Amino acid sequence: VHMGGTPAYAAVSQAVEQTRRRGHPRLSGVVNGVLRSLARKGGDLSRFPSLAQDPAGHLTHWGSHPRWLVHRWIRAHGVAGAAALVEASNRIPATYLRPLTGSSGEAVSALAAAGIGAEPGPPGSGTVRLEPGSSPETALGVVHGIIQDPAASWVVAWCGDVRDLRVLDLCAAPGGKALALAAAGGRVTAADLSPRRLALVAEAAHRLGRSLPLVRASAEAPPFVPADLVLLDAPCSGTGTLARHPDGRWRLSETDISTLSRVQEGLMDGAARAVKPGGLLVYSTCTLEPEENARQVESFLRRHDDFIVEEGSSVPTEVVRDGFLQILPGPWNTDGSFAARLRRS
Repeated sequence: VHMGGTPAYAAVSQAVEQTRRRGHPRLSGVVNGVLRSLARKGGDLSRFPSLAQDPAGHLTHWGSHPRWLVHRWIRAHGVAGAAALVEASNRIPATYLRPLTGSSGEAVSALAAAGIGAEPGPPGSGTVRLEPGSSPETALGVVHGIIQDPAASWVVAWCGDVRDLRVLDLCAAPGGKALALAAAGGRVTAADLSPRRLALVAEAAHRLGRSLPLVRASAEAPPFVPADLVLLDAPCSGTGTLARHPDGRWRLSETDISTLSRVQEGLMDGAARAVKPGGLLVYSTCTLEPEENARQVESFLRRHDDFIVEEGSSVPTEVVRDGFLQILPGPWNTDGSFAARLRRS
């Protein structure tokens, strides 16, 4: 009502209509009453802790984020940085399309000819940003491509030139990165432990008319001949994608981050065995938390002295820090993500 940029009356009307459509017509009156009251009184900042005097309280209550997460972000990014992350996480996320043939400029022209508004995405992402309200399904009927946020597209770019390389994507579902790597000329095998999620990759490949080898396998013990490039897009806390998954902030706890870090450690050790000498391991997440990102890589390097960090290219300098791809949500209205290139000697 107050943070999405939509007029309050429209936001209330949409919420009431969604309540009815989701099969709860009796609750529509409650939703209407609560949101109208919020529209009248909720914008009064004097009712909330002051950002200057109690920044954690302000960002927790006015920003609607768990206090433990706000404290983490303040420690890592300062008050202004944490406030920017809270604002970005409450923003309506943009929808980006990545063409797999042709340029982003050609895609924008094709979409315009079909009456779909779009503009080129951030530099180096190869994406186009669809006009708000556009149908992704309709856009994909015009442009041969996938729906993919620039934060994911930059991870693919961070992998480098993959032409004629043997590529393993070990946590491949739902398949966007695997398909982008295949379109770039890589000989990609997509693996995932979950049959249900592996079916999503098969569905995406079928829609694009691509033949992509699919294997049900765990990244902890990948049953593959070592490859030139191994991509490990590890399961993570997802704090870089809270705008797309607003409920995630309330389902996540701080102990989950420690649990996920241990899972990632095992996956990285397994992925390392699938990299041939001289090959490359790209470790990526969509979280902002250091235990799952830079610290995870530091721990990996202590266990594997035959790997070194290698900086990538083909991405904006603004998203490279300390030799890693580190994207914060906000500046381009993208997701947040992290990636490290680890070269095996």
